[in-house]
Amino acid sequence: MPNLKLPTNRLLVVAIVAAGTTVLANILWALASGGARDALTITGVLAFAAASGLHAYVAYGREFLVKFLMIALLATLVIEVLGVATGFPFGTYEYDPERLGISVLGVPLLIPFAWFMMLYPSWLISRDLFKSRLLTIPTAALLMSTWDLYLDPQMVNEGYWVWFVDGIATKDIPLTNFLGWFLSTALIFTLLSVALKPKQSEISNATPYALVLWVWLGSFLVNIVPVSPFFNQPVVAITGFIGMGIVLIPWSWMLWQRRVASRTPLKRRVQWRRCFAPILVRPR
Repeated sequence: MPNLKLPTNRLLVVAIVAAGTTVLANILWALASGGARDALTITGVLAFAAASGLHAYVAYGREFLVKFLMIALLATLVIEVLGVATGFPFGTYEYDPERLGISVLGVPLLIPFAWFMMLYPSWLISRDLFKSRLLTIPTAALLMSTWDLYLDPQMVNEGYWVWFVDGIATKDIPLTNFLGWFLSTALIFTLLSVALKPKQSEISNATPYALVLWVWLGSFLVNIVPVSPFFNQPVVAITGFIGMGIVLIPWSWMLWQRRVASRTPLKRRVQWRRCFAPILVRPR
């Protein structure tokens, strides 16, 4: 039987290249216009999704990736088709039929990949913070729905989709959209938690983590700066930064503490504990 296992190191390099392509496409997007901007949107999403998928394959294996992709892509496509057709669970909206590629039932096929690209790192981060499903699921859902505080204003302003209130097109995003995001992603993460039984991975999560930090901090920057080609949307910048920061600030602090602890010599850690033993150890 031929060995069908792909080389891990090469795939990780490809994932890093895909992540770099994502960042480059995002930067060029702000400088482009018209059809070039649409092409860069598609490129950025597919590159981010590729980076997430490749990392998932290397870290957890083919079966894990196939299950994650099937659940993420099918569930988000169904949710989006339902949303466009009925207005549930987000509100009434409509995609531009020409700017994001091929569509199915009014939903561009690119959209499920845009969900997947952030679902995977959000899943990783929630598992970093907590072990219980009762905490990982709402944490991951919160990170996804607060990401939309950046995403929706930017995409609506660009004209990729439009919201309707009482049948009238508007750029105002209803609050039901963010509730819909939370409930939808909570459902998806629940399905993933039931279907996936991942083993402990020794592969570094640096690539997906770096992309999430890029989304968080890069989106803040492009919205807060009041000069062209930036967006000059300080409210979007602040709400998105604070929203995603609810999860990402304590997570970043936790990673930093782990890094400091791993660099602290064992002898110094033992001496520190002995020094504070009278305070830390409670009498029976």
